[in-house]
Amino acid sequence: RRLFSRSEESISISQVASVKISTGILWSDILIESTGGTDPIASHGHRKADAVRIRDLIEGFQAARR
Repeated sequence: RRLFSRSEESISISQVASVKISTGILWSDILIESTGGTDPIASHGHRKADAVRIRDLIEGFQAARR
């Protein structure tokens, strides 16, 4: 990973199969798996409350689309 670069990836909310949160001592990581069989999207370094909020928002958008 480089200091001054970033990589972005996105998927449609309808293609999200699951959202997993892994919490360590200081930070939480989010793993978003898709229904399309592609590699999961990982996002690192969130506060636990923020990770839970992200998961809840994704699940809320999915429920609203059903």
